[in-house]
Amino acid sequence: MEQHIDFFKSNTRESVVLKMNNPQIVALLQCFDGNTTIQQVCEKYQISNIEQLEKLLVYLHQEYILIHQDVLYPLDLVENKIRLLNLLEDYCHSTSEVITKAKALANKTVMIIGLGAVGSFVAIQLAQFGVGNLIFVDKDCVDESNLHRQYYFEKQIGKPKSEVLRQEILAINPDCHIDIIEDFLTTDFFTKHEIPAYLDLIINCADEPNVDTTSRIVAEYAMQKRISHIVGGGYNLHLTLIGQTIIPFQTACFECFNLFLKGLNDASLRNVKKLHRENRKLGSFAPLSGIASNLAALDAFKLLIGRTDKLQQANKRIEFNSALHNFSVIQVNRSEKCKWCGNE
Repeated sequence: MEQHIDFFKSNTRESVVLKMNNPQIVALLQCFDGNTTIQQVCEKYQISNIEQLEKLLVYLHQEYILIHQDVLYPLDLVENKIRLLNLLEDYCHSTSEVITKAKALANKTVMIIGLGAVGSFVAIQLAQFGVGNLIFVDKDCVDESNLHRQYYFEKQIGKPKSEVLRQEILAINPDCHIDIIEDFLTTDFFTKHEIPAYLDLIINCADEPNVDTTSRIVAEYAMQKRISHIVGGGYNLHLTLIGQTIIPFQTACFECFNLFLKGLNDASLRNVKKLHRENRKLGSFAPLSGIASNLAALDAFKLLIGRTDKLQQANKRIEFNSALHNFSVIQVNRSEKCKWCGNE
């Protein structure tokens, strides 16, 4: 009797549905525990066509549903990082590859610029999934007005955010190495400071004087050095902007986005006059800033484990609208007219 078997990968929320004639297929597949051979399974379920079963297993392996247990997981990883291992299994074809990626995270270096409503939570999340080297760029101290939306507490008021966050992270991941550059992001930032020769990723969460200015500074440097980077996201009014992930000369860059958005804005803002208000002040709202930080950290994870094919924010302009409760996604491709990456 033909039946449908739905393989659902809960970590990546992907589903594979197959039509099968064998009513024992679920129990049969559960036999593949890393110890039982194909021959033993065939004998148990009286399967004569081994080649057909092998084709099914190859397909499930290609789809990351079954992975090859070529080595056992080290006990320390099982005890301390079992959820990370489970997540990586949906991105890897073998247990040795899972181990390699888990250990590789400990050697990655990520610079986080701005430790406010988005940056403080991005830093915590990167440390939680095992990034071993972080560089903080921030000159602010914790203020009482920060407490409703940032990863800081009353006892830390008046202390430098970067140092406070370092202590919080070391309590989570004592093996994490954290350097601090106590400065604001200015146009000469990358020339007046000694920047490590190799960075795996830069995440810009600085918004002073505005996100566009800070993101341009970061993007110009990152493109020159061919460093992957995530440009600033965050909360503004009822919208959460999800910062785009950029791989230099592979995805749409910051300037590609500017060219695309200029075309949209020129059309939608024609004959619109801006009302200037000296006391206009926009604050952050914690749940919406949290959306931006969570999605930035998730794309950072995928990029750092080398699964750039799974990035959600590359080549896309994404906004979450809390009033409508939906995501608006606009495809933005590399532009041939881009002065940064159009000719390469």
